[in-house]
Amino acid sequence: MGRYDNLRKIEQLDPVKDRSEIVKIMVSYEFPWDFQRSYIELAFVRAFASPRIAGLVAKRGYTKAHTQKRYDDNSILMFEIIKHGYDSEQGRACIERMNYIHSHFPINNQDFIYGIATFILEPIYWNDRFGWRRMSENERIAWLNFCLEIGKRMKIENLPDSLEGMDRFKQEYEDKYIYKSPATKELYELFVNLISSWFPLVPKKLVELVFRCIIDERSRKAFEIAAPPPAVKSFVECCLHARAWVLSYLPPRTRSGLFVDRPSRSYPVNDYDVTKLGPPDENLKKKISA
Repeated sequence: MGRYDNLRKIEQLDPVKDRSEIVKIMVSYEFPWDFQRSYIELAFVRAFASPRIAGLVAKRGYTKAHTQKRYDDNSILMFEIIKHGYDSEQGRACIERMNYIHSHFPINNQDFIYGIATFILEPIYWNDRFGWRRMSENERIAWLNFCLEIGKRMKIENLPDSLEGMDRFKQEYEDKYIYKSPATKELYELFVNLISSWFPLVPKKLVELVFRCIIDERSRKAFEIAAPPPAVKSFVECCLHARAWVLSYLPPRTRSGLFVDRPSRSYPVNDYDVTKLGPPDENLKKKISA
């Protein structure tokens, strides 16, 4: 199997009709590590930079008490949909669970759109910067349409129907609603603590420094953190570019790299039930204000 055989297969498919198949190939075999970093981690970090979103999450207290499980549960729900498709029994169960969880939060429709926009755009931004190849136009359109279908099933209204529209909405939203607050600071610290826990032999300050090299300036200001030294930022980016260059010469994956196709820290034998992921009812039914 050649390095670009998956891409050649994707280019023969229709990005609207075959969007689920294209996305599964792209995320499972072409860019699994990149999607974990961008679709899950950077997209959530961007959402946490919004005080309106961060405030609702922080008030529940669940993320602070169960940070690793929150990370794993979110990853599972989102990647199970990619693995099985949004119209499969498993995919529908994941979307129903997400809708049930969100129904207990007074979430503004604009915040929902922003969340979808970050999930769509962050993997594209990341691959443009650090991917072993850039996403093709077919992949971008398929990814957009796949996420739009999930958004519709989440009853999100007025979703932009193009990448340009998503980017425009995202920029306008961030101009208005991304700024520093106690909640954004708290969630940033929780996230850094989580990542640091994965590398117990690495000093936390070093982990946090690397993370500062990756996130954008607007998010850094919202989290009240300083920009990294230019030399350090250049070194981190050089390492990621080197990784991409090496991958471009390696044989293609033959086994899925999806998060749900390997053990996670919260579920070492993958013994989860998607209908019970996320906060328990006693937490969800706790009254919080917008």
